[in-house]
Amino acid sequence: MIQTRADVTLPVPPEEAFAVVADIEHADWLPAIRRLRHIGGPSSGVGARYEVEAGLVGRHLRGVLVCTELTPPKHVVLTLEEGLELTLEVTIRKVVGGCMVLMSARYSVSGRAFAGAVELASQGPARRETARACEQLAARFGRKDDLESAAR
Repeated sequence: MIQTRADVTLPVPPEEAFAVVADIEHADWLPAIRRLRHIGGPSSGVGARYEVEAGLVGRHLRGVLVCTELTPPKHVVLTLEEGLELTLEVTIRKVVGGCMVLMSARYSVSGRAFAGAVELASQGPARRETARACEQLAARFGRKDDLESAAR
């Protein structure tokens, strides 16, 4: 299993950042997402289901993205049910002057030929993708230059 993390400080209250992060239908701040379409459950919140097309770690993926946890205004978990085993977790906490957004992704390509090699080769691109998501989220709030994003 591969895990990546990145964080960014935004000049907005946690509630404002959370509103954007929890709005799956408009997740344009996730750079890998190419298309989203609501296919079931509520339009937002736990149980919201979206068909997703994504370009991730050099692959074109299709699957069903589901909101599995939602604790306003501080925590969202999205899981890809079909396709790659992927979980995206976003935690938001208040800091002086705004909020800090911590994004982490966990994925596995188990069950495929050369899965270990594929995971190893994909670590760098996956870390960059997580950092880019934080950058794009920051850009949405008009502040790219103050990133504390550090892909780990």
